[in-house]
Amino acid sequence: MEQVKTSNSAAISKHPFIRGVERTIFAHGMLAANQSVLVGVSGGPDSVALLYVLLRLSAAYRWCLGVAHLNHGLRAQESDAEASFVKDLAKRLNLSYFYEIKDIHAMGMQKGINLEEAGRNARYDFFRKTAAKAGYDKIAVGHQQEDAAEQVLLNLLRGTGPTGLGGIDPLRGDVIRPLIETPRMEIERFLQDHKISYCTDQSNRDIRFTRNHVRNCLIPELQKYNPRIVETLCRLSKVMREESDWIDNVVAPVYEDAVIGRDAGGCELVLSVKHLYPLQTAAKRRIIRKAILEVKGDLRRIEYQHIDAVASMIEREAGGAVQIHLPGRILVMRNEDRLGFTRRKKSLRSFAASGKKWATVQFAHTLERIGKTPESVWIDEISTRFVFNPLSIHDIDYDYVFNRQEQAAWVDLDRIKFPVIIRNPRPGDRFVPLGMRGTMKIKDFFINNKVRPDKRGRIPVIESGGQIIWVVGMRIDERVKITPKTENVLKISFFSTGKDL
Repeated sequence: MEQVKTSNSAAISKHPFIRGVERTIFAHGMLAANQSVLVGVSGGPDSVALLYVLLRLSAAYRWCLGVAHLNHGLRAQESDAEASFVKDLAKRLNLSYFYEIKDIHAMGMQKGINLEEAGRNARYDFFRKTAAKAGYDKIAVGHQQEDAAEQVLLNLLRGTGPTGLGGIDPLRGDVIRPLIETPRMEIERFLQDHKISYCTDQSNRDIRFTRNHVRNCLIPELQKYNPRIVETLCRLSKVMREESDWIDNVVAPVYEDAVIGRDAGGCELVLSVKHLYPLQTAAKRRIIRKAILEVKGDLRRIEYQHIDAVASMIEREAGGAVQIHLPGRILVMRNEDRLGFTRRKKSLRSFAASGKKWATVQFAHTLERIGKTPESVWIDEISTRFVFNPLSIHDIDYDYVFNRQEQAAWVDLDRIKFPVIIRNPRPGDRFVPLGMRGTMKIKDFFINNKVRPDKRGRIPVIESGGQIIWVVGMRIDERVKITPKTENVLKISFFSTGKDL
């Protein structure tokens, strides 16, 4: 790998890239003089450029820098080479170096999350623990303008609201993103102008990952319609962040008026239904999101369906208790005028198994798309993993498929519309059971098949294009069955550690 070489410090300090980052830092109040910053460095161009720009600016603002690198252990020798590169870089620049290696693949499998989320969680956990232990004031990461635009598109494709359109925050708590307003082209030009070496992660070109597909395929296609689509999306995210902040400020006193109890540890919060009921739907959603954020700490994996399910609890007539649980071990319970939010230390599943009766269970998980390789979705609420495997019609035993509809379902892939949603049944759900012509209510289907009422809410259904295509473990929909004309097949398997499936 090429040694890092730079021109003289004076020339670098006048570079437009440096001036642009400096403006971003102070426009968003990211840093003050004499603060210490832990810089997350992967070895890629963005993080290396970030380290150099902060180092140059530190001469004027007296910042104390340190370098942190997490080895994800996903690319064997390539990952080790990046770790060695970052270590050597920190040594040459005379900066403290902090290193950790994690088995991200194992973490993802254990927690039932994808590699991207597992990697992100591990990185920020490592950065924060290191910063706290070593006494750093802030953590700097290398997200730049294209990253911000990609996040807006990803959120939009997943069905986000106004908050999600705000994209990546320039400043969130102790994490700062000094490059967030800098185009990738400027970063590459800076590195090239001053002959600064960096590592190239070849996995960033693997379009099987949704983010890479957006980066390498969708954005170039959108640039045919608007060559400045990246700037346009970033401008949209800036406007949405500002408007969302304003709305949050308006909602904040209403939220506090509705709070009738919270514990000091932040694990439990109780709202007054009487205060929430007369509010407009948009305000209710904001307050629900704020309550979940307070007890969960973030809103990852919280989707529209979850917010809507909690909102529907407010509309219920008083009488009796109803409970649902959300991703991240969040229990929501409505009891008369009280709407409680609790973060459990153990899986909510274990509470159900210990004898507590759940009146309602709500869950909804989405598979955005399917490529050429199997995709896995973990449903924490029912301790079940689903595997979606695309196949050719020539890969299956036609007779076996039609005589086996329990642990797996085989459906015509070309009749499936993505995203696919795995969720619990809802009132009014209908499908066409295999072998029938007309639709049937799923409730009636359960009755006919002697499914006990207390189990019906935890039997998943799979929805595609607004239609139920499989009552899991029981019957697929007639409209997606394999026929002599089928060419592509989707095999859906499930593996449960719970007792309900």
